[in-house]
Amino acid sequence: MFAALPAICFVALLLFFGSRGDLRAGFLKAAVICGFVVVASTEVLSLPGLISAPALVAVWILVAAVAVMLVWRDRAQIAQRLRVRSLGPSRRVLVAVGVPVGLILAATGVIAWSAPPNTYDSMTYHMARVAHWVADGTVAAYPTSVVRQLYYPPFAEYAVLHLQLLSGGDHLANCVQWLSMFGSVAGVSLIAQQLGSPLNGQALAAVVVATLPMGILQATSTQTDYVLAFWLVCGVSFALDFIAHPKPGAAGWFASSLGFAMMTKGTAYVFAAPVVLLIGGWMVVRLRSRALAPIVIMVSIPLAINAGYYIRNEAIFHSPLATDAGDLANARFDPQVTLSNVVRDTILQFGTSNPNANLFLERGVARVHSQLLHIGLNDPGTTWSGATFHVNPLSFDEDYAGDPIQALLAIVTGLAAIGLAFRRGPPLLAIYSIGLVVALLVFASYLRWQPWHARLELPLLVASAPLSAAVISRIANTATVTALGAILVLAAVPWVIDNQTRPLVGFALPTAINPQPRLVPTGETIFNASRNDLYFVKDPSLEAPYVRVAKQAAAQQCHEIALRGGPDSWEYPFWVLTNEFGDNARIDQVFVDNPSAGATRFGSTPCMLVSVTSDQPSSMFLDGVEFAMSWSQDGVGLYQPR
Repeated sequence: MFAALPAICFVALLLFFGSRGDLRAGFLKAAVICGFVVVASTEVLSLPGLISAPALVAVWILVAAVAVMLVWRDRAQIAQRLRVRSLGPSRRVLVAVGVPVGLILAATGVIAWSAPPNTYDSMTYHMARVAHWVADGTVAAYPTSVVRQLYYPPFAEYAVLHLQLLSGGDHLANCVQWLSMFGSVAGVSLIAQQLGSPLNGQALAAVVVATLPMGILQATSTQTDYVLAFWLVCGVSFALDFIAHPKPGAAGWFASSLGFAMMTKGTAYVFAAPVVLLIGGWMVVRLRSRALAPIVIMVSIPLAINAGYYIRNEAIFHSPLATDAGDLANARFDPQVTLSNVVRDTILQFGTSNPNANLFLERGVARVHSQLLHIGLNDPGTTWSGATFHVNPLSFDEDYAGDPIQALLAIVTGLAAIGLAFRRGPPLLAIYSIGLVVALLVFASYLRWQPWHARLELPLLVASAPLSAAVISRIANTATVTALGAILVLAAVPWVIDNQTRPLVGFALPTAINPQPRLVPTGETIFNASRNDLYFVKDPSLEAPYVRVAKQAAAQQCHEIALRGGPDSWEYPFWVLTNEFGDNARIDQVFVDNPSAGATRFGSTPCMLVSVTSDQPSSMFLDGVEFAMSWSQDGVGLYQPR
């Protein structure tokens, strides 16, 4: 019941803002207001350590009440706006698009709600940091070997935190990404309209985004790339609105979206750079002295949104941003590096189920590097440590899946948009296309190549959808647009039904379609597989020892477990299992060897110690107490106080 409060608030705000203009713009504005509620309430309640279910229930009751009052005040205008009218020929377009897109959203929504969070990153830091905040009542730093729990931008996890406390569990954790997919589908259709697309072009933009294979997979997980994509969509739409109506209010909506994007993922700084530069240049040229107020707004609001997160990082890591930038960034910056990464990053979108075809692509990329770029294919200065370039096969995993059709559309229509500008076509399409190209170049120039960059490129492909739709609807007839939409929908079906870690159906697709082995046994789905089994689907070997630890803790009524781990250790399953078999057990990492070691440790004296590192000594001393090994299994060791 309490988890419905944010939904009530959002719907009321949607009606309020939607009655004043386009309903899709109302959706984006309602999301921004809810974003402010999430961030402000979390940061304020965190200071005295009062983050709790009762406190958040009170916050959302108050905000929802205000939103409902606004709707009640304007009920006549809203009723008039929502009155059913004859849509004429447009009704067929809306139905033709709404049905398949609605089915995709419905199916992914069911998966998001039914399946537990089970991505690798969820186990190490996305959900683990939320568990700490729930237990501590604050988002303040704590000692941890997985420092990503502390210094990575926290907006998506703040939203998960609210849903977790309001609902009493993690059943809604995946829904933050799913809601972002929903909002992105609506937002890109609005951007397509702002770019001059007719109704069929706006519909095509929605279909392009709804059928992204990577997007379908991520929409049911706790990764954060779709949340970032949504805030960037908001930012682009509000930026176009500001250019059309350069008022402080429009600047505020844009600045807010930018701030939330920055608070969601570090790649926001990369992808948003072209928009910020274009807006800044436009204001200097067109607004001149009138640009001062919008500039102040666009600088101050993002800083205010991120202030708490920046201050905590500065206090612990002496930097407001991520501390592992040296590992992520290229060792040098020159045109060869940029082109090398553009080629390698782009080709990740086109992996196939045919090994020979993938090998052909790899050899082609190797020839480009040796004959044209004269740079090593796996240059350690431009490649993630320990990785070697390869083309990922067609994948149904949210870490590796490509988006071949949408990527091809983005490339072709981007070039076409620039070509149209030379033939006196709309210059806005060419500017938009150039902005996407600049974003890709900045991405390739800064970040080392990684085999999972297809995931990080999701926001760029979402942002390219309105351009693709605008160009195609301009040069193609309605039948062609309809056929393309149908192809996209049909091509997306396998990713909807056979998610590698959260399958909707029990049968396995033929290897000609999905060449990778199924992680969930054939016959099992999100509906009949054990929830605990699904938590461990990325590493089933850990389930037995983790369950054994949890049962041992319950038998001993141990409520404080010390965890000795490394920078990629799975922590979250311990929180889930110890609470399933026991009651309110908490996990605190010990023997921490990084700057967070000096942070406050919120837990009490541990009654057992668990080690998940490669070395398992026979005994260890913690807080002056010797812990001796009780048992060890599959790299997990349990230690009891002697």
